Amino acid sequence: MLNSTACCSSYGRLTYIFNQPVHNNMKTNHRVLACSGFNINMLHAPNGQLTTLQSGAYLEKQFYQSLKRAYNPKRRYQAQSIIISFSDQEFDTNNLNEQASQALQLVQGYVHQHFSDAQSVSCVQCDGDGGRLHVHLLINTVKPNGKTVPTNRFSVYRMRKDFNKYLEDNFQRVTGRKWNNSFDKETTRQDNKSISTRSSWEEQLKQTIDHIKEEVRNVEDFLSRLSNEGIHVKERGKNKRWTYTQIVPDKDGKPKLKRVRAFYQRKDKNGNVLSTRGLGQAYTRQELEEYWQQQKEQVLTPTPRHNIGKEANNHDRSNFQIKQDEELVKIRAIAKEAKAAANRQQQRTQLNLRQLRAAEAEERKQRSQSQAGSIDQRQSNQGRSQSISKQRRAAADSQRRIREQQELARRTNGKDVGPDR
Repeated sequence: MLNSTACCSSYGRLTYIFNQPVHNNMKTNHRVLACSGFNINMLHAPNGQLTTLQSGAYLEKQFYQSLKRAYNPKRRYQAQSIIISFSDQEFDTNNLNEQASQALQLVQGYVHQHFSDAQSVSCVQCDGDGGRLHVHLLINTVKPNGKTVPTNRFSVYRMRKDFNKYLEDNFQRVTGRKWNNSFDKETTRQDNKSISTRSSWEEQLKQTIDHIKEEVRNVEDFLSRLSNEGIHVKERGKNKRWTYTQIVPDKDGKPKLKRVRAFYQRKDKNGNVLSTRGLGQAYTRQELEEYWQQQKEQVLTPTPRHNIGKEANNHDRSNFQIKQDEELVKIRAIAKEAKAAANRQQQRTQLNLRQLRAAEAEERKQRSQSQAGSIDQRQSNQGRSQSISKQRRAAADSQRRIREQQELARRTNGKDVGPDR
């Protein structure tokens, strides 16, 4: 097994590999069984051999010196951490020291073949929970000359393929045992038209397309029928490759756009197929048009002369059956289009009804507010009228009293009152 991860800091990874205690002492009490490197200085024992007691900080300083020579010394990813785990069939760990040396030799040979221009450190361990022999390989993404290692060289697919090829050529030479590739199975598809789907939606989509293509005879009708089912086709790139899209509800019931290519293959420079995606080659525009052309040719192909005598009685019946099938296809298509139109009309009617109800509710709300306002205004007017009436009555009473006083004064000082006798 091979796993690859980009690291933002080589210091954390190097100290994890060399300067942590043993994780599991089931098979060994040593954190590091063997180690080596390329284009980097490592600590040696007094006898001149590389020691397993390395300093992660010391190694990281050398990584950092290369990083400072890069065009962008503040680049985000500084190293690539690769873990190569061997199976029990490859190394059973019965003779741990010897097998650790063999595993290191295999990994170093692979690194020398593919990453000899970069700084790297390899460390063999066997203190994992699974108890398997594995190698930590840390590669500096900046070469000693300041140039960077292309990211495509760290592709997991590419590294697995190259490492398996190296084991196939060198495993028996190093270990004395024959290497069996457990992944060496039939990986190329015998029929690229049949590709296993990755989801139930893709499987349902393929069934819908298979059903529709049997009922139509050209691309225009095919796209129209797909549109009625809520499936749309978009053309991509210069070759106008098809991509099927559909809006479907997710697990929470929310609408989600899903898309899948009809057929796509990624190839290397030599034309070898690296990966295949999509529904299958049978769902491309070219394959569908060829399918419909074959259907037309089967209908229009004349009967061979030597079979005329045998099939003369069935010829008219076949033509009649073909016409009936074509009429049935047309009737089915018309019925589905009418059903879709009825559904759309019903949705529009329901939408209009909801809008009408909302408008009526708003109108009732405004009317009630208006009525409440008119009642308040009427009450205010009545109060104002009563106040004015009181003021008028008070003024009238005041005027009446003034007239009475004037009249009394006039009578008192006038002729009506005689002298005292």
